[in-house]
Amino acid sequence: MSRTKYIMSGGLAFSEQKDMEKLRKFSSEGWHVRKFSFLGYTLEQSESADYVYSIDYRTLDNDTEEYFELFKDSGWSLVDSAGDIHLFRAAPDTKPIYTDRDTTIEKYKNQKKPLKLAMMALVPGTIISWVISLQTAGSIHTLFFGLALLLTVLTIPLLWTALTSYGNQWKAENKKGLVILTKLLPAAAVVAAFYALMESDLKALQIVASAVIGAIVFVAFITFLMSLYHRIKVKKA
Repeated sequence: MSRTKYIMSGGLAFSEQKDMEKLRKFSSEGWHVRKFSFLGYTLEQSESADYVYSIDYRTLDNDTEEYFELFKDSGWSLVDSAGDIHLFRAAPDTKPIYTDRDTTIEKYKNQKKPLKLAMMALVPGTIISWVISLQTAGSIHTLFFGLALLLTVLTIPLLWTALTSYGNQWKAENKKGLVILTKLLPAAAVVAAFYALMESDLKALQIVASAVIGAIVFVAFITFLMSLYHRIKVKKA
């Protein structure tokens, strides 16, 4: 019997707290996080223990040792790091990493930084690829059309993730109107895409609309499944 197993993340921007609760439950069953894995975590079997988990987002340069020592002195042990994302665990009575509004806001600001960099590359690249594909023919058109379609499928989930990260920050800042807006925008994008799909005669616009709908529905479906899975596990506990 394997002593390691993989579990999927619900997406830290979408369900960070649910992920942490799920990891705590697995630890109580003797499965502890060993490392981050693609879209999830690798767990390793050992003796059961009650651990609480927490995520921090931080770009580390020359202060790496000082940063981890600060958490260690506060009772939080580093489990693993993936880029700017750091996973810690501690005993249940340990003081939380984030204890006030200001530090929580700072956390979500740090969460957005890598997303901003990715958007700076993907969004302009997607637009440029579509423009070139519409202005060319033959093999060049085919090349850029395929590239534009691929980038669109990648960019839409990225934008939704970034939007959710902004929503997390605005929620911590108690900006309720903006939080509601982040929840309404994906639905509005689907409605607009459906309208374009049904009413427009432009093939390129129809393809873009289809890609937008597909990407948003896919992310929504995955989020729903992960939320449902979490609820079922909690009820069984």
